[in-house]
Amino acid sequence: MKPTIAHPIFIFLYLLVKVPLMAQTMPMVYTPGPANLNPETLAQIYFLREEGDEFPENWLAVIINDDAGFCVKAKMNHIYRVHTKLTGPTRLRTKIKDITKEVILDLQPSTDYYITLKPIRQTDQRIAGQIAELEPIEGLRRLQAYNSNIQDRYCIVPMNGNHDFRENTWNDTIHWYAGKTHDYHFKPLPSWELLLRDKQKVALAFRNPLISSTYSEAAGIMPLSLKKCANIEAFENYCQTEFIGTILDQQQDININTSLVPVSLPDDISYARMITIENQNTSTMLPKTPLLNMRSCYIVFFWIDQKGKGYTATLYLSERGLAEELHPIDTLKKRLLWVWDSFKLVKTNKH
Repeated sequence: MKPTIAHPIFIFLYLLVKVPLMAQTMPMVYTPGPANLNPETLAQIYFLREEGDEFPENWLAVIINDDAGFCVKAKMNHIYRVHTKLTGPTRLRTKIKDITKEVILDLQPSTDYYITLKPIRQTDQRIAGQIAELEPIEGLRRLQAYNSNIQDRYCIVPMNGNHDFRENTWNDTIHWYAGKTHDYHFKPLPSWELLLRDKQKVALAFRNPLISSTYSEAAGIMPLSLKKCANIEAFENYCQTEFIGTILDQQQDININTSLVPVSLPDDISYARMITIENQNTSTMLPKTPLLNMRSCYIVFFWIDQKGKGYTATLYLSERGLAEELHPIDTLKKRLLWVWDSFKLVKTNKH
């Protein structure tokens, strides 16, 4: 059979439709952290565990100085790039049960460092986390030979609890319960690390006291109380009254600005609105703490499952910090809309 050749006008129309869809899948690129952060002040530490070892299913965590958290949890066949504001002598250590191994780096801004990681079985059969600095030439050689994506890390993830990094757990796609037969999947922003994921909530965060003691970013998805909604007018009324009322603390929050705008509807979602709130917290419980501002974006959405049961939830992104640390509200809206555009309703294999 003679192959057919598409007419140029059909090729043009196809690209006109496909290119915006492809653009939505492009990664959101920015440096996580406060708006006044200068990336040139950060050192980059590459943690290389891209070579095979005896423990392919186990993480190898690294603690930076004595902070109560991990700067990286390294999975086999991975390379991680940790961005830190620390300078001067800095201790990196691994600890498996009672065995601690460490290396000290003299960190300088805008400088790259290369650390090789490998869990090893000692002669007494105990496991130790081998950690050592590589010469830049050897580190670059191993980077150039690596064929997968390097994972960027900015947060300090808490030690307590079974917390895992986003990519390690969900392959850069967050799953959230959407009924007995379906889940929602969505892409996370580069600043988010997964702190909690259960049937009702997903909680993500950025907080690194090494970068700022006042700035933090929170995000996630959580269910809301609205179960029945007859039309878009009733839904908007819920968003403007009951929902906003649950967000602001009337005794401690000064509402600076609020807005409500329509957003696109992913498949099977009936209604959705984006709500932005800017407020200042006036709590005096900690008198030495400066007053912090907060900028938040919420996408509240309603859907009905196959049995006619209604659900409401909100996807949210917020920043808290000093005024000069916060990004413009339009930047937060752009980031949350990028996440929203990745929403997909996926049928689970449980039923």
